[in-house]
Amino acid sequence: MSARTLLTTDELERLPKPEKGGGYELDEGEPVYVSPNSFEQWKIIHRIYVLLEEWAKAKNRGLVAGDTWFELAPGVVRAPDVAYIPRERISGLDPKHTLKVIPAVVVEVISPYNTAREMTRKIKQYRDAGVELIWVVDPDKCEVDVHGPGPLKTLRRGDFLNDDKILPGLSISVTVIFEPVL
Repeated sequence: MSARTLLTTDELERLPKPEKGGGYELDEGEPVYVSPNSFEQWKIIHRIYVLLEEWAKAKNRGLVAGDTWFELAPGVVRAPDVAYIPRERISGLDPKHTLKVIPAVVVEVISPYNTAREMTRKIKQYRDAGVELIWVVDPDKCEVDVHGPGPLKTLRRGDFLNDDKILPGLSISVTVIFEPVL
């Protein structure tokens, strides 16, 4: 049985880029390959990013990041598709490296390569770190699972993503998220 090589956040940052595109995240010290986004995923990510960014900028509420490494715990680094960091958590961040802050909101857009087990693990890591709101967007089902302070909610076309406590005044139409990309 071979010994596993566990990496630190600094070592993760120094890994060479994968030849086939995409990148890595760190799961309990082990580098995990993350495939590049499809065009459909990118369009959905971009729509959510733009809507969150406009909302955050309007009242200087904080930062919105896309595909950015966050250190959730020692040996756990994830790069959600979109993340929102409230203004009061921004102080002292180094934008050139993995962000050592817990976002209030993360968004993961499921790809054909994601497994249910992988997504369950990511959601648990986000929750354990203290992320308050997790949106898991499924383009195939045109659904968004909302993991928040209350019970799990599944939203579909006609519903709205909102949370007056965490994202006051923001309301994103699920229908808009899933508009055709071509």
